[in-house]
Amino acid sequence: MSRMHHPRGAHRDPRPAPAVYLAAAALRRLWRFRLRSWLVASAAALGVAGFLSSVDYAAAGRRRALEQIRRLGTATLTVSARQSRAVAGRARTGAKVTTLVEADYRAIRREAPGLARASRRVNRGFRIKGGGFSKVAQVVGCDPDLFAIRAWGAVAGTLFDGDDLRRSRRVAVLGHTVARDLFGDPPEAGAVGQRLSINRVPFEVVGVLAERGPALDLEDEDGQVYVPLSAAMRRLLNVDHYDAILLEVGPGQSIEGAGSQVAAAVRRRHARGGPLAKLPEDFDVRSPTALAAAQLAAADRLAFLVRWVGASALLVSGLGILAIAWIGVKARTVEIGTRRALGATAGQVFAQLLGEAGLLAAAGCLLGLAAGQAGARLLGGLAASGPLQAAFDWRGAALALASALALNLLFALLPSWRAARLDPIRALRYE
Repeated sequence: MSRMHHPRGAHRDPRPAPAVYLAAAALRRLWRFRLRSWLVASAAALGVAGFLSSVDYAAAGRRRALEQIRRLGTATLTVSARQSRAVAGRARTGAKVTTLVEADYRAIRREAPGLARASRRVNRGFRIKGGGFSKVAQVVGCDPDLFAIRAWGAVAGTLFDGDDLRRSRRVAVLGHTVARDLFGDPPEAGAVGQRLSINRVPFEVVGVLAERGPALDLEDEDGQVYVPLSAAMRRLLNVDHYDAILLEVGPGQSIEGAGSQVAAAVRRRHARGGPLAKLPEDFDVRSPTALAAAQLAAADRLAFLVRWVGASALLVSGLGILAIAWIGVKARTVEIGTRRALGATAGQVFAQLLGEAGLLAAAGCLLGLAAGQAGARLLGGLAASGPLQAAFDWRGAALALASALALNLLFALLPSWRAARLDPIRALRYE
């Protein structure tokens, strides 16, 4: 009897492969119980979104602190008059001393040769008027070097220069907020060339400064008006002393060494005898380095706590998925027992349930990525208000997605393993 030859593929099994069958069954099951599927995906999405939003909020706060430090400059020193000192040999509080004068400034420049730039400063609050509006703002009299020390430029017009300072010209450079409040938004459109009245003294607006936001010491620099030092002292304040002297240490110079030289120069100028010799010094020499270190330390502590909050959000979402999956397995006891009685192996049941959980976790993580990106931008904008915008951390997002997916699958292992170990006979008797 000759062997019968069958056409190629005649004995091929028409049924789908087990993996394809399991995937189709999982999708049908997820679609049938849409509410349960949505709850699992929502739990995963909330965990990822909470983690990304909180971590990016802390990162935006750190970026803001670093930007403030960069603007203020860590290679700077500030000599300022103290608040509480003695009058006629007796301590008095509530007013600054008036001993920081031009001779002190010259002594500092002479005895501290490592300084690159310097700016004397006086400031008071005045009623200002312009563009048909009026408000109270801080008016700062300073040298032109102040803007170079602070790395601050104009977005419209120009800054005043040394010639304006020597001639005591009544010109003003406005902070971004002041220009907007008086002359409308955008402030650079109509402020330059306008007349500004400061305590009834007319000034001409020559420039508008770039927006900076709050300074490291919480000073609102955008809400201030800057005028030449000589004009402020002679035409507005009628004083012969300074509130502070801002100094920039030259490259390659030690801030500590320069600070010691500056303090020694002022101390020799302010040497006192008699009853006043026992009183504390009437000036301060400060560097923003300590303030910057404290600011960064606070930002790092906040980031550490926020990471724990984000990890807790992922853990809570995983526990929610575990609870929902466990309830789902109990509700599907009869179905699982029927499948086992019809020949499904424990591995197939385990793979289907784990695949359902993995599919929902992946969908929830992607949904959480979109929600977390929007939340991070919103919260990052609050933490870094002003011109500094938050940048979404995609590397951290990828790590969060991988962690969330692994955690959700880990929590789904126990219900899937329990379902795979169900005894078909007991499962069919379950009511």
